[in-house]
Amino acid sequence: MSGSDCGHIFIWDRHTAEHLMLLEADNHVVNCLQPHPFDPILASSGIDYDIKIWSPLEESRIFNRKLADEVITRNELMLEETRNTITVPASFMLRMLASLNHIRADRLEGDRSEGSGQENENEDEG
Repeated sequence: MSGSDCGHIFIWDRHTAEHLMLLEADNHVVNCLQPHPFDPILASSGIDYDIKIWSPLEESRIFNRKLADEVITRNELMLEETRNTITVPASFMLRMLASLNHIRADRLEGDRSEGSGQENENEDEG
């Protein structure tokens, strides 16, 4: 089983790789799945502000293969479109911008002190 960037949980047979179940788990991304160590219970979470607990209720499984194939096709297209895209965490970008701001401020301060030093040298010569 795996979570997906499309908000679904994919469950498949580990020996045949056949898709067995597709669960809509999040409006955005499913980034955490944790099965119970003994019971048939699964916890999932994503970008939404909730944790879902999954447990089988019916003996017969309901699996919409057509929907699963559509979701898989959409995911493949999204992967192809974003193949050359790098996702950077917001915290990293904020640190990078703060560092660049400090570098810029240090350079401006350095330019000011060099400029005032040149004026003093010119005054000494005159």
